Amino acid sequence: MSAVHSIQKPIRIGVFYEEVQMTDLAGLDLFGNLTPKIIDVVAQLQPNLAPLKSLATPIEFLYISSSSELAWCTPEMYVKPTHTYENAPRDLDILLIGGPDPSKVKEESLTYLREVSKQTRAILTTCIGSMWLARSGVLNGKKATTNRVMLGMAKQMFPDVEWLDQRWVIEDGHFDGAQIWTAGGAGCGRLSNVGCAQ
Repeated sequence: MSAVHSIQKPIRIGVFYEEVQMTDLAGLDLFGNLTPKIIDVVAQLQPNLAPLKSLATPIEFLYISSSSELAWCTPEMYVKPTHTYENAPRDLDILLIGGPDPSKVKEESLTYLREVSKQTRAILTTCIGSMWLARSGVLNGKKATTNRVMLGMAKQMFPDVEWLDQRWVIEDGHFDGAQIWTAGGAGCGRLSNVGCAQ
């Protein structure tokens, strides 16, 4: 492990895992590819890529759900949460939210979202994950997008949000702490690519 790896403070990425569609969180793997562990493996397989090792970024992934029990997501996959809404840190670098049924999200997740939005640097949503964030009230008065098939429903359920028919929406500036990025599609690769670049 290089000195760069050992002195750099890890980026902390929280991921909501509570009955979400796995593809909503697929872009998370792009962040994982930036870690020293993966870049070291790539550099061993392709020595000409060894200069990438100095660019490796330590990342701590926190998987957040309502309990520490295995959390279900599609397609019948289970993830072991590392934190609950009660004990997860509020001062993350990034929080990634995929989409569950927005009418059935747990109240403690909404409380967490209201708190984390004031301390976290960026909140990224994919697909109908933006509707989960909207249910917390964090998106009130802001521009956002969601799965295009669900835009009509989003407008009815959360009229205080300015819903846009776009692939992604990035609001400039900070709002009570977190910058908010919403993506309409389930595969959040483009949103993650932009996030990695920043």
